[in-house]
Amino acid sequence: MIEEWKYKGPIFDAHTHIGEIDTTEKMLKIEDEFGVTVQLGIVHSKEGFEAARERYPERFVFAKYLSLRDIAHYNVEPVIEDIACTKEEGYSLAKTWFGPRWRDFIEDVPAGFRIDSPKLEPVFQALEDHDLPIIIHVADPDTYFKLHYQDTAKYGTKEENLNQLENVLERHPNVVFQIPHFGAQPEIHRLPNLAGWLDRFPNIIIDTASSRWMARELSKDVKKARDFLLKYSNRILFGTDLSANRGGTEYFSGRYIAQRYLWETHVRDEPLPFEDADTKDTGGTFINGLDLPLSVLKKLYWKNAIRIYGRP
Repeated sequence: MIEEWKYKGPIFDAHTHIGEIDTTEKMLKIEDEFGVTVQLGIVHSKEGFEAARERYPERFVFAKYLSLRDIAHYNVEPVIEDIACTKEEGYSLAKTWFGPRWRDFIEDVPAGFRIDSPKLEPVFQALEDHDLPIIIHVADPDTYFKLHYQDTAKYGTKEENLNQLENVLERHPNVVFQIPHFGAQPEIHRLPNLAGWLDRFPNIIIDTASSRWMARELSKDVKKARDFLLKYSNRILFGTDLSANRGGTEYFSGRYIAQRYLWETHVRDEPLPFEDADTKDTGGTFINGLDLPLSVLKKLYWKNAIRIYGRP
């Protein structure tokens, strides 16, 4: 581990998950050691949310999960009502998750369901009407489609997943979309498509969750990855996708260290400090650092998130 990182300022982790207050407090103690002073907390427990808001009023920007079951069945009225009261309840943005495996958890999904269906237009219009940003997860790593989503009749191809989201983006230029996981496109061959999105849609931002996905893919071509980070440095938020109810110090530290190696150093072939399940049988994942300039690191770790979401 590097004893002294290039960037020494505060960190805004723009993608974390929080549950009950006891696990959240454990998370905060560990994160404090890595310089995190503000974080976007995706809420998984109403009681945990209320306790965190009361005890840590300057720590969190909260994201509220919209009902996946209702959205998946085009039951839009309760979702619209939920959006209408989101800010009053103390949340700053909404969250919805459509990683392809959502179909494993929801029964009786209408045949041919699409997130760009006209039936869901009222939901996205409600976000616009209430000036409510949304974190929208669509698609997963290329490796998942090779290993887990071979049933394309059920999960679709990655291109189909991305195309549906692109159609939504085209229709709603006034909604701020935070698209996690580098827009689900950190793979080097997908960066040109992601660049096209950023050029066409000024209302979208992307985050760097998750650490293993970023390290695995962006390390494959340092020049192309670094050039991308430099060009779009105003549109990228640091995020980890860490969950408060998982693991301890080792779980948290490995993810933070991996990204700091990736963004701040020029290491070559540095082993990922935790196991990457996608590559454990094919030699593992190694980090090649992008050695980003300090001006870009300041935006990545802090300035961009503060500009978009403000201080809690």
